[in-house]
Amino acid sequence: MQHQPGPMIAEAPAPTPADVNFPPGSGPMAWFDQVRALLIRTGLPPEPAVYDVLWRYVRDEDHDLSLAIDRALAGDGLTLGDLLSLRETLLGQMSEAQVNQLIAEAHGQAEALTRRIETGQTDLADYGRAIADGGERLAGPMDATVLAGLLEQLGAATATMQAANARLIDELEQAAGESRALADRLMQAERAAITDALTGVLNRRGLMMAVERAQAEAGATGTPLALAVVDIDHFKRFNDRFGHAMGDDVLRFVARHLADRLEAGGGSVGRLGGEEFVGVIPGATAQTAAGRIDRIRAELAGQVLRSAVDGSSMGRISFSAGVAEHRAGQAADQLIERADGALYTAKRLGRDRVVPDRG
Repeated sequence: MQHQPGPMIAEAPAPTPADVNFPPGSGPMAWFDQVRALLIRTGLPPEPAVYDVLWRYVRDEDHDLSLAIDRALAGDGLTLGDLLSLRETLLGQMSEAQVNQLIAEAHGQAEALTRRIETGQTDLADYGRAIADGGERLAGPMDATVLAGLLEQLGAATATMQAANARLIDELEQAAGESRALADRLMQAERAAITDALTGVLNRRGLMMAVERAQAEAGATGTPLALAVVDIDHFKRFNDRFGHAMGDDVLRFVARHLADRLEAGGGSVGRLGGEEFVGVIPGATAQTAAGRIDRIRAELAGQVLRSAVDGSSMGRISFSAGVAEHRAGQAADQLIERADGALYTAKRLGRDRVVPDRG
């Protein structure tokens, strides 16, 4: 089976500027040192939004972002405006102004609806008074002329009320349409906030929410829950050889390969960062989930990826995975940490394999 993405052009990654000296090693402290070096190099303020983007950059969590920052650092430099624009565009983050606009629109719609209802109440009250007045006059003596005048008055009041009702119905239908449109925008914003812009699976935030939700359900029903941490083997080597564009396409392909097979059974898939993904597998023990992930691994490893441009082979893609089973009272990050430990065991054993947690 061949992967057939859209037209792709291999693109060599832009070089990291020589005067940004990243410390050796890996892990949180090394990443922190890299972020610190970049802050010093660029003069950017150490604000949360800036740190967030640079943290994603040094961890290579989003390859479009990494490529854009590489180019900026190798060119005219990285400004605060450039960085915030990248954050909004590439990471799918809503700006504060966009959030405030949605809130303002919601308030505006609520106020307009309140005014429409108040107008309808006023019209109804006027009609009620007209009916009451007519009732009192009917109780007294009257000749044909007075009766005709009263009926004409009640008819006019009824016509006015009917027109007001028709107007109110139109306005309420308009308000309902506006509310549906706003609800759609809010839903899209919510979806974007938990979706990885590159691969289309859950981002880290959405992933943690999915894990916590699955843990709560497992605790309530007494059913097992397993989690797999998946890492694409030798992804950096592939990225260096074929470029970020091809690397991004591989990330999308692997993400969809996992999601198509896990979501069908009620599971979910999220991107933990870089080339690491997490599969949440409800109703499965560690051993059952490991077998399922291993079948997915074997199916992926048996495919040859080819360029849609010229049909040339890009070789095979494999992954290593670690699987852990949820324990009562365990936090989401602890469950992921256990699966991540099993993943590193799989890597030490030679990669392209699935290892369950033995702890």
